Amino acid sequence: MLTKEHRATTDLRDRFGSLVAACEADLLRTARRLSRYDEDRAQDLVQDAILRAYVAAKDGRFDLGASLPETRGYLQRIITNQFINEYRRKIKWDAGTDVETLTAGGQTGPVQTHAKSADVPGSRLDDETLDEPLEKALAALSEASRMVVQLVDIEERSYEETAQLLDVPIGTVRSRLARARQNLRELLSEYAQAKGLI
Repeated sequence: MLTKEHRATTDLRDRFGSLVAACEADLLRTARRLSRYDEDRAQDLVQDAILRAYVAAKDGRFDLGASLPETRGYLQRIITNQFINEYRRKIKWDAGTDVETLTAGGQTGPVQTHAKSADVPGSRLDDETLDEPLEKALAALSEASRMVVQLVDIEERSYEETAQLLDVPIGTVRSRLARARQNLRELLSEYAQAKGLI
């Protein structure tokens, strides 16, 4: 016969497993986009988010009665925040990083990345609106610029929150975003004309 504690743990695991299974594809898409489609890194980000959320649920800090979009958003926030923390550590400890280049919002040489919008509640973009030209334009941005576009334009975070997450001054967020938007405008001008957007 199962004890109450064992039954409660089993119920928690089953409910949590159902929620995670329902949004796992979205979580992987978010992690892949952030990790530039490095499958191992994406899997690590997702597994870390799932583990953190499970511990939070077990400790009563996360409500398993939340709706699927709330759960997905919560897990995607964990993934995004973990990625940002790794990015900060990389900048802080990478002896080969040119600090002036990073604060200017660019990197030496082209950076290859692949991005799709996050499936986050409140997002202005969704995956159906991102076709190949837009993906290529986002891929052409430096990681620093891409992160600002991700946080401000896709996840709709404030400049202040973005500055705190990236641990940079708010002016740096604004200049990176302005530069990234200008780059996107230039890269997408033909695309926009063909779509009748301008």
